[in-house]
Parts: sequence; C-alpha cells; structure tokens
Amino acid sequence: MIVAIEGMDGVGKTTIAKNIEKNLNFKYIKEPLKELFELDNNHIERISKKIFETSNSKLIAWYLSLGDIYALDKYKNTNIVMDRHILLNYFWNGNTDSEEIFNTEINLFGKPDLTIILYASPEIRMKRIAKRNPNDPDLLKNNMKKDGYDKLFNFVERYKYNYVVVNTEGISIEEVQNICKTVIEKML
Repeated sequence: MIVAIEGMDGVGKTTIAKNIEKNLNFKYIKEPLKELFELDNNHIERISKKIFETSNSKLIAWYLSLGDIYALDKYKNTNIVMDRHILLNYFWNGNTDSEEIFNTEINLFGKPDLTIILYASPEIRMKRIAKRNPNDPDLLKNNMKKDGYDKLFNFVERYKYNYVVVNTEGISIEEVQNICKTVIEKML
C-alpha cells in the first residue's frame, strides 16, 4: 500500500509520516531523489538549486517527478508512506506548460492508494514553522501567506484520487495521528 502525506509547509507531514512508519510498520520515504542518485544533502541541494534557478516549470516538475516515480517503482510491493508525493510539486510547478508532465506521471506510474491531505491556515502554519525554526527562510516568503489548497483539491478531484483531508488546527498531534492511522487501517 502506498500512502502519501501531503499539505503545505507547517501542517505536520513529517511528524505524521514518521508516526505511520513507526506504528503501522510502513517504509518511510522523504527524499527519494537522494536515494535514487545516491547523494548526500550537499550534493542534492546543489543540483536542486541549479534546476530551481532555471525557473523552468517543466524541468523542475520532471526533476521532482523522478523521485516519485523511483519510489513508486522500487517499493511497489511494500507498504510505504511518502512525506510528499506529487501534490506540492503540482502546487509550485503545475501550469499549462507543465500539465502534460503530471498527466504522464499519473498515467504511466499511477498514484498513491491513499493521499492524506493535512490542512492548516497560513497563520497557523507560520506559527508552527517559527516555533520549530525561527530563522526558517520560508517565513520571509510571501507564499507562506497563501492558502494554496484549492489547487491541490482541484488536482485530486480531476485525477480521481482516493484522499481524505484532516484539519490539523485545534486538535493535538496525537489526535491527527489517530485519525490518519484509523483511515489507513480501514484500507489494509
């Protein structure tokens, strides 16, 4: 089973994905490009920076899709939980120029069995990021003030994803973990 944990920065994707790994014995996948190319953080950051500096949405979308495709293929007979899959790539790089890349990825390589979209308002997300790292460069970007979820929801509806939305505001991380665990266990 392939579970993707999605949502904007600061909603708890990594925490929830690691909890699923621990409590449901799933393989945790966060940065499949590093694994694919056998690179350490410095090397993958340099390559990513060069690609992102091009501002070419098609190139960036293909590059990020490589990691998704690699992970889906390598772990196809394993229960995996992915800390992000295609949705945030689409949020940042999905446009008329790059649309065919996303169509191709889904048509040729499929989609997760379940996508859990974690939600929190921009204000809550900014507070959480500031708490975890007051010097996080994302706090200075105007894009943190945008919601962005309409684009994600349009994508999952258009491609008929099996997904659930969990609003992480006003509930504890343990409650979010229990909701996610229950949803996954029903599918196993």
